[in-house]
Amino acid sequence: MQIMGAGFERAARSFSTLVNKNVKVTKCNSVKIQAGSSWNAFAEEAGHLYVLVTQIIGDVSGKSFLIFNEAESQEIFKAVNLRLSNEALNEAFLMEIDNIISASVISEMANSLSIEIYGDVPALVRLPAHDLRSFVSKELGSDSSTSVIFCNTSFKFDDRDTIHPQFVWSLSNRIFDAIPV
Repeated sequence: MQIMGAGFERAARSFSTLVNKNVKVTKCNSVKIQAGSSWNAFAEEAGHLYVLVTQIIGDVSGKSFLIFNEAESQEIFKAVNLRLSNEALNEAFLMEIDNIISASVISEMANSLSIEIYGDVPALVRLPAHDLRSFVSKELGSDSSTSVIFCNTSFKFDDRDTIHPQFVWSLSNRIFDAIPV
């Protein structure tokens, strides 16, 4: 969980460079569960969601899911002083945000645990909020050799605008063997 938090801090620094504003992590709650267990860690969402799925490859396999609701997507555009002009631009920008956040956390894991892992090119899925749990469940399958980590994180832009994406990480249990005692 400490590695995840450090990865989100790294992402905030990268965000700061991208949006030319001070970005801070103001909250980072993470919960580890076994794959297929309770989904109570998910925050309730409404409307449509953007789910960015990144395959994790290397010494440890896995998958990450970065979840934005429509309001958070618009807030990101406001943070960089852009108007939401079209869906294609919005989706491309969200994919870049996923690259920043996922790469930051994956790099932190690789450096802290001395393993080689990488994130593949993300895929973006747009779906109704009520389909989120079934979509993630289907993507994760019933592999008992993986654990799932839910992260609710808040990023604050220049002490005013805040986004609260949800992040789901499915990681091979082998990653826990790499954690020093």
